[in-house]
Amino acid sequence: MKALRLFPVLLILMLLVSACGGDATPTPQAASPAATTATGGSAATSAPAGDTPTTGSSGGSSSDLSGKLTIAGSSAMLPLIQQAATNFQKANKGVSIALSAGGSGAGRSGVCKGDLNIGDSDVPLSDKEKSDLNCQSAVETNVAHQAFVVSANPQGPGKVTNLSKAQIQDIFSGKTTNWKDLGGDDQKIVVVNRTKGSGTRATMAKYLYGGDDTKFVTGASEEANNETAYQTTKQTPGAVTYLGLSYGQQSDIITFSIDNVKPTTATVKDGTWPITGPALMITKGAPDGVAKSFIDYVTGPFQADPAFNTLGFVPVK
Repeated sequence: MKALRLFPVLLILMLLVSACGGDATPTPQAASPAATTATGGSAATSAPAGDTPTTGSSGGSSSDLSGKLTIAGSSAMLPLIQQAATNFQKANKGVSIALSAGGSGAGRSGVCKGDLNIGDSDVPLSDKEKSDLNCQSAVETNVAHQAFVVSANPQGPGKVTNLSKAQIQDIFSGKTTNWKDLGGDDQKIVVVNRTKGSGTRATMAKYLYGGDDTKFVTGASEEANNETAYQTTKQTPGAVTYLGLSYGQQSDIITFSIDNVKPTTATVKDGTWPITGPALMITKGAPDGVAKSFIDYVTGPFQADPAFNTLGFVPVK
């Protein structure tokens, strides 16, 4: 009789144990997206490409996509890629993108050395770089057409708003040294150049001097990226530099027309603006995982983003 009285109690305990020991799997919380950074320092190297975990599909937006991307390089591309990264992380809460500038040269070398998932560059890898960096497998994806402009501190040019190609050649070669010789103020010209390896510098050398980088005046200020070139120009009377169009649109500097063509998205699109180049996202080998998803997004849905018009870039599609 005592055993019979215990049976209901044992039955209840067995049912409770069965309920607690089922096959239900707790749903993992998605990682919070890290803040996208845009600094003028050297290329980030904190997350080598091989250490990036990826899950989910290769589509541009997937709620189950997760992992970390480290991207650095072209400062001219930075404003556009920063907007793309912000959008992408918002749609993919498990993705973290660490983004910085550092210059196109740092982007190319960083991705080839395995320090970056994606290297941004205004110019393609040279054959020498591919050989020296063991980067023959690099894949370069053009994500935008970008423009470069000549800009100056307002103190110096005076009423001058247009320059010819020949005048710009003389400025950056050091032949013309005072704004008064161009119809401006009696103010010494201070050339703010970019460091060697800069994609913006390489693009300007190609336009001005047929690619001969040695024709830039020596002894001028040399800046590591577009942001510091812009800041130095803004703060230095007589200063003149060359920038990505998105930086040249700042209201506290003057950006010149060239041979009476104004730098606008329309003139970049119709080919009348003379200084243009690609915006390249480079991976070592074919992109996969989160890197592929992000590049697919930038070359796909993001091509319709208003940021292109706002920043002066032209979509590739």
